[in-house]
Amino acid sequence: MSTATADPARLTAIRELRADRGRQRPTGPADLARRLDPKFIITPTIRLLSDIAVRAVETPDCRDIVTTPPRTGKSRLLAVWEVVWALMCNPDLQIVLVSYSDELAQAHSREARQLINEHADYLGFRLSTDKTAVGRWRVEGHAGGLLATGINSGVTGFGADLMVIDDPVKDSAEADSAAHRRRVITEYRSTLATRVHPGGSVLLVMTRWHERDLAGELLDAEPDVWTHTNVPAVAETGVPDVLGRTHGVAMTSALGFTADHFAAARRTSGERAWYALYEGVPSAPEGGLVKREWLEQWRLPAAPTGPVKTVIGVDPADSGSGDACGIVAASLTAEGVVAVIADMSAPMTSDQWARAAVDLAVDVGASEIAVEGFSARETYRRVVNDALRRAKLHRPINVTTWPPKGSGRGGGDALARSAALLQGLETGTTRIAGHLPALEQAAVTWQAGQHQPDSLAAVVVAHDVLVHAIGQQWGFASPLDSERRMRDRPITSLPAYLTRRISG
Repeated sequence: MSTATADPARLTAIRELRADRGRQRPTGPADLARRLDPKFIITPTIRLLSDIAVRAVETPDCRDIVTTPPRTGKSRLLAVWEVVWALMCNPDLQIVLVSYSDELAQAHSREARQLINEHADYLGFRLSTDKTAVGRWRVEGHAGGLLATGINSGVTGFGADLMVIDDPVKDSAEADSAAHRRRVITEYRSTLATRVHPGGSVLLVMTRWHERDLAGELLDAEPDVWTHTNVPAVAETGVPDVLGRTHGVAMTSALGFTADHFAAARRTSGERAWYALYEGVPSAPEGGLVKREWLEQWRLPAAPTGPVKTVIGVDPADSGSGDACGIVAASLTAEGVVAVIADMSAPMTSDQWARAAVDLAVDVGASEIAVEGFSARETYRRVVNDALRRAKLHRPINVTTWPPKGSGRGGGDALARSAALLQGLETGTTRIAGHLPALEQAAVTWQAGQHQPDSLAAVVVAHDVLVHAIGQQWGFASPLDSERRMRDRPITSLPAYLTRRISG
């Protein structure tokens, strides 16, 4: 449009906008949103997230994880306004926006594109007309632009100076799927991370449904690289809070949510959803179905001496190709207390877990290896017996499958099968001997509706076997009876454990 034919009033307005932009550039996406949207409210949380967004654009190689409650404006700020503000600062910036689906990512992209079209004069840049797809567009006359995609759709042909990953997991059902978690983690490591340019930044915004989700994996593998910023809805002892509030103080909500509103949300959603969605942690800090205080209150300093019986409980890997397998040892004391004394749980093949169960039985003096046998009872029994034959032991170890056929035990879902164990852990009739960090962490983070940790499933097996051993009948052999049996069938040798001398 030439200056000769342009509307003088429009030209004046454009000059004023440019002058205003030059006089005081927005300090971040929150400041930009406040200027262009009169209804936009900057809360302490929004100000904090805006500062993180600024750091991601202005500081090379930032890696940030953000967790805040729903309806706080985090997605709109970080997936929409940050895109617009970043391109205002540097129209050559290449941005990748990733969500759990193409539809969600493109919804954010559509909103950012609309803001740019409406406020192009103020922002100082326009969208290129040759790249107009809702999920992929560029800045006119510059190299910058946006690719918006689902996490499984790929980012081929597009690099990132800034990558925003907003909700890579849809819900708790996806988070509880070990296979889906692996796909998300693999997609990030093998595809998304490789598209980030040198000096580029990554910002991950997600709900922490599971300990081993993408955020948990990154924080565990690279604790010095990633920064986790958590703002819980209500401050609680044991829950990280970057705002440093005292216990019970609710966050300031742009929508007017109060402590009473959050309390109602907690009653409605249940504990797991409350902590994942509103508190930013994948479980209650004091424990889920298993409370950490139970483990500490009843902890034994060491494995009991002279147990009545020791059992190895096994929750086998299903596929036999290296899946997670639970292997624990537990002992029954003369007082009727079940003590969990060892945990060897790990990803293993069938041959590996069978040998590990046998080795653990030898180490702790177990008389029985009990394998959960819902899916392949006879196969599991044969695999363990083969491992026992190869070990060439000098004492018998009984191999059983659980639950015993016709016993009526082991019915229902994992929670139902764990009822006796949970009661024992709460009342102290079941205790941890020493410290078993991996098992304890798995126990306290297990929530209703989640897949039961393999190590805890193995404890259920061992616990049930030992509890039912309390009522077993015990038989004792006399010298006269042994003499009679020798006449019927001579005994060629006695195992060492029957011939050792007992002092006193």
